[in-house]
Amino acid sequence: MYLYKTIPIKNVFYMLSYISNLRFDDIIQGDFTKSDKTLFELYIDLFCNELKQLVQSGLYKNYINYDDVIYTVRGHIEMSETARLKSRGSNAVACNFDEFIADAPFNSIVKSVIELLLFRSGKLVTLNQKKKLHLWGSYFGDISSLSLQAVDWSSIVYNRQNIRYRMILFLCQLIVESLLLSTDKDEFDLPFINQAFLYNIFEKFVYQYCKEYCKSTYNNVYISHEPMNWCSEKLGPLMPKMQPDILLYSDDKALIIDTKFYEQILVSRNSTSKKTYRSSHLYQIFTYIMHYSYNNPHLDTSGMLLYAGTETELRSEYRLQTHKVCNKSLDVEILDLSVDISKIKEQLNLMIQRYFS
Repeated sequence: MYLYKTIPIKNVFYMLSYISNLRFDDIIQGDFTKSDKTLFELYIDLFCNELKQLVQSGLYKNYINYDDVIYTVRGHIEMSETARLKSRGSNAVACNFDEFIADAPFNSIVKSVIELLLFRSGKLVTLNQKKKLHLWGSYFGDISSLSLQAVDWSSIVYNRQNIRYRMILFLCQLIVESLLLSTDKDEFDLPFINQAFLYNIFEKFVYQYCKEYCKSTYNNVYISHEPMNWCSEKLGPLMPKMQPDILLYSDDKALIIDTKFYEQILVSRNSTSKKTYRSSHLYQIFTYIMHYSYNNPHLDTSGMLLYAGTETELRSEYRLQTHKVCNKSLDVEILDLSVDISKIKEQLNLMIQRYFS
């Protein structure tokens, strides 16, 4: 089974495993290559399975603090407010108490995703999946919903009590952000998917793989994606940050990698003109190179545009293009994601070795 840009689905979950540090092969049954389901359907299948296990093991509960006026004493009494109520002839008591309930943010996220799939996803969810969502979603009746657009996924913190939510919340994030496109077998559009999501997962995968490979192979090669400084003594308040995707550096070398995920790598202005690389991409990586080398003159700085490969643009003459601009190396490489996982790793290994070995 292939996805957008001829990427096998097993490779997609390999990249997701790298990003999330979760093992998907332990929870997915069957052969990827023989499945006729779209990637989004697999997301929902995984979500339903995790939802079932979550309900069966018991929902996570947390202590929530309340200030309330009630007729039985709970927690400790707020004396001043209770006295005021008594002066008005009321028998109620103002209390401050903690309640151990399941209406916690983790469960609110899960419930909101259930509602998203049931009521706002149209044909994306099959009838069988909706039955499962209705069945296991009924256990979230007393839990409040929240705005999924306001969820800061990077700020979620896990502990020993809620670590079992890690997989289902990662699936929630995948569903909400719709990181990947569906297969070409779909008969309807996914209105909430755009190319930025595809770029996001590709960038994170390359960053994480480079980080682990450099850590295990080199003693003095480090990785970063922190903003870099402009080569300017004074910047105005409206100047944006320069944010490279990946920066690899050692004591004497630096490599700036800008990842790109586009349906067409080469473009032309019209049907008769020659296809070339996108000028905006080249300008961007060249700017990174020159500013970083200006601020770090002791380093031999190079730059690379790294594209996710497509079926029509993986011919040998396009795989790696090397250039010298202002005495700086500026390379354009295409990473073939349609091959076996071992071949993907081999391509990334060779890419790093070219600069640091």
